[in-house]
Formats: sequence, structure tokens, C-alpha cells
Amino acid sequence: MTGAQRFAAGRAIRAALREGVGIDASRRPGTPVPARVSSIATPGKRRLALVLGIGSAGYVIVKIWLSSWHHRALDFAVYMMGTHHLTDGRLYVATLSPAPHLLFTYPPFAAVAFAILAWIPFQAAELLWACVNLAALFAILALTLRAIRPELARSELVIWSLVLMAPAYRFEPVLLTYAYGQVNLLLCAMVLADLTWRPRIAGRVLPRGVLVGVAAAVKLVPLIFVPLLFLTRQARGAWVALSTFVACSLVAAAFDPSVSWSYWTKYADDAKRIGAEFYISNQSVRGFADRLAHHVVATGIITAVSALVLVAGLALAAWAWRTSSNLLAVLVCATTGLLVSPISWAHHLVWAVPVVLWLAFATDRPAGGRVMAVAATVFFWIAPIWMVPNGGSRELHENLWQLAVGSSFFGAMVLFLAGVAIMLILRRRAGITTTARLSTSLRDDEEFPALQRERTRDRIRTRGRAALPIKQPSGLRCAKG
Repeated sequence: MTGAQRFAAGRAIRAALREGVGIDASRRPGTPVPARVSSIATPGKRRLALVLGIGSAGYVIVKIWLSSWHHRALDFAVYMMGTHHLTDGRLYVATLSPAPHLLFTYPPFAAVAFAILAWIPFQAAELLWACVNLAALFAILALTLRAIRPELARSELVIWSLVLMAPAYRFEPVLLTYAYGQVNLLLCAMVLADLTWRPRIAGRVLPRGVLVGVAAAVKLVPLIFVPLLFLTRQARGAWVALSTFVACSLVAAAFDPSVSWSYWTKYADDAKRIGAEFYISNQSVRGFADRLAHHVVATGIITAVSALVLVAGLALAAWAWRTSSNLLAVLVCATTGLLVSPISWAHHLVWAVPVVLWLAFATDRPAGGRVMAVAATVFFWIAPIWMVPNGGSRELHENLWQLAVGSSFFGAMVLFLAGVAIMLILRRRAGITTTARLSTSLRDDEEFPALQRERTRDRIRTRGRAALPIKQPSGLRCAKG
């Protein structure tokens, strides 16, 4: 390769990294990098897609409006209760009235975050929060599509996100999140924005890790993304996330230091305050183990098993980061967090939405990914966990088939992690280099120059080897237009 060719290759790679365009390891250096393209080839198809998108979004808006106007979201009511007890010392002892008398179980900053809604009537606040969740669902779809198909034009990205809103809304975790007024969709969107995009505020790029830190201050589970950042050589982002988490927690402590102290020293690890750990909706390792053993398993055993799952899941996520795609690494890490958390209710599994999109449309998806995506969609529409007797400790008396069906969300998460591991092993043995590794804009060459140069050299060395062919799904076919 001549000096001019090396210069042209470097310029093309840097331009692609800045624009978020995928780089094919099999492309000869110096050849043009593809620009953003339209996925809808003709104006007629574009109009049809736009009509479908408007209809899909309209359906979700009507359903949310009706459910919010005539329904009291229990978890949202708990958040509002927390804001009213933020400074009176009763944040973690007050109970929701009337029944079921739920406790506030979140970090103190969650009460601070919802305080702005305490100034308006409850029903109006509930409707406004439903709108926030609506925007969060759209953001999850748009961010995921942008990560797996960075070549899509912005207008096409919006249209496809609108089209997919109705199918995504019917996922059981999403339906439950709206029904309870939960915060899961917003936290998922924040993490995806932080780890697959470079959001800007007032023209300035938001440092990586800020949104992860804020999300973790509202619910602790997003802290699992901090070790992922360390494992993928993003120490700066990891420290930013931790610093943001601590800063938010200190802000909450300023309202009532004694209450914050009580949470971090007494209530943070008390899963029993949240509910029965063996309840059918808890699809974590803890919940599955209790239902399998027909009794509450000793905490030490669960901690040991969860630690093994945590280490294995983080190692798999780091491997996916290096050899497959940034988005897949984030999805593996999120799934690991759901498994090792003491409580992972069914409505926490909103990460199923980006997983299904990855299976359907990503360039690094496995063979048969679209079939898996259809099966997973039907699975989360049906939600078989509710087909077995539950409540009143009946979960501790399940037979084999009831255990399998009642813990099927847990099984789906385990199957996803195992499938990713098998996929990466087979690709490694076949000597396949994925083309999706640099396709998302998770990092840029200005922030991580050494790592990008290392990966660029690796791709130049392997340009003669087999590359994973880009799968073009029929729904998002790339065509010039």
C-alpha cells in the first residue's frame, strides 16, 4: 500500500467514525464510504410507510390516554408519595393509601427526580408522565435502529420508529410499564442514548457516563454498565458515571441526610420491602431459584450463583464489544443486570424491545435472526408467565411444566446470553470478522484515538479474510434515493 493509499484509508475511516457509518472490513482501503441512504425506494412506499407510522403512533397515544385518564398507576403513585415525604423523615416508612399499602423502595434521588410533578394535580401529572414514557418508547426504537442501521437517513429513522411503536407497545413489559406508571422505559432510553449515541445539550456533547449515572441514581441496576465501561477501556466514561451517581445521591441527601443514610445502610439491600422474591413476576436468578427449590433459598447461595452469572455476563458483553457490535454488548450487559438483580419484575424487561430489533435488523445478528425476532415478538405479546397459578405462595408449589412456563422470561434471558456466546464462539472458529464493530457511534476517534488506531490496524491486517456479510432485511432494505 502506498503512502497516498494509507492516507486515503485513514481519512475514510475517520470520516465514517464521525458520521456513524459502518465500515466493511472486506472493503479495500481508499474506496468510498457509503453515505446515508433511504430505506424506502419510491415516493409511494414512503407515503404508505408514513401512513402506517402515523396510525401506529396514534394507536399507542389513544391507548395511553384512555389508560391514564381512567386508571391509577400504582408505581407512579408511589413515586409521588415519595416526593411528598422527601423532607419529613418518613420517606421509607410511609405507605401508599389505599391498599395495597406499597412502600417507597427506590434511592432517595428518585423522589427528587419526580418532585417537579408534585406541583400539579395527580391526574394531570399521571398523564404527563405517560407522555414522557411515550417519548421514551419512541427514543428506544430510534436509538436502536440508529445503532444497527446507521446508514438510514434521519427521516427514514423517524418513520420506521413510528411504524414500530404499536408492535413494541404490545410487549408485556412495555404494557406493564405504562399500567404501573413505571420508569423503566425512560431509564432504558437514557442508557441507550449514553452508550450508543453522542447527545448534545446547547451544542455541547454530553460526556459519556452522565446519563448512566443519573439512571443508576433513580434505580441501582444501571450501575452494571460501569464495569462494562471499564472492561472496554472507557475508564473516563466509567468515572463520569460513578461521579454523576454520587453527585445525584448527594443532592438527594441534602434534602434529608438521615433518610439517605438509612437507605444506604439499611434499606438498599432489603429486597423483601419490594415484594415476595418468589412471586411469578420476578424473573431473576433469585426468583427462579426459589420457585425451583419450592422454598426461599439461602441468600449466600443466591449471592454466589449471581456473582458467577455477573462475571460471565460482563465477560461476554466485553467480548461482544470487541468482536461484534457496541449495541450487542449493551444488550448483553442489560440482560445480565436483570438476571443478577434480586428483583426483576416482568415490567423491567423492556430491554426485550431493542433485543428483538437487533435480531431482526442488525448486521451482526445470527443466522435465522429474523425468525427468532418474530418468535420473540409473539412470545412477549403472549406473556406465558401469567398462564400458571400465581399469588398466595402458589409459586412455591409449581410442577415441572408450571415452573418452565412461569419462569419463561428468565429462560428467554438465559437463552439469549447462551445464544450470543455460541454465536461468537462459532464466528471466532470460522475466522469471521464482523462488519458491525465500527458501525455505531458509541465512540469517536477524537475521544479514543489509541483504541481506534489499534482497531483500524486490525481491520487493515484482516482485509483479505472473510467478513461477515451484511444482512439486508426486507423491511429496511437500503436503496439509493
